[in-house]
Amino acid sequence: MRSNTRGRGLRGAGIVGKTALKGESPSTKSSKSTKMPESQLLILFLAIVQMESAGNLNARNGSAVGPAQIQPAVVKDVQAWGHKASLSDRSTLDGSFRLFVLYTDRWVARHRLPDTPQTRANIWRHGPNSSYALKGEPSKYALKVQSMVDDPDLSWAHPNSRKWLNDRRKHNLRR
Repeated sequence: MRSNTRGRGLRGAGIVGKTALKGESPSTKSSKSTKMPESQLLILFLAIVQMESAGNLNARNGSAVGPAQIQPAVVKDVQAWGHKASLSDRSTLDGSFRLFVLYTDRWVARHRLPDTPQTRANIWRHGPNSSYALKGEPSKYALKVQSMVDDPDLSWAHPNSRKWLNDRRKHNLRR
């Protein structure tokens, strides 16, 4: 993969002479670089799962597989960025969540986009180079996902998804 540093450090990050470590990213367009908290990412992910498969872990549509309907190209991209991932990760909520976060984190940082649920939903649905993602144009998909994220009771989420979320929250509390 081509390095974006060319010996000058990270563009826009104010770091000279260093290259990005796995998981680090250049700053976003705004000077206030804020990353979406995991709690919000979890809710956003469940909304996307609901939109894509209604919570069905075994969902399949062409080559898209699993609760988030992940294409093999997403797994290939994540692998190319140096992360361990396999096609079987698409069929579990934990694996799908990890792929979703790695993929959307990368493109939000690379394009220096605002880290919002609508931006991530547009990247996921329409691709990282779509006008929806790059120009921040609202899409019906992103607006629907946003309305689900804004609904605090999660009544829209599949019962298995709600259980996964609660288990994940308990696990994170024990760390």
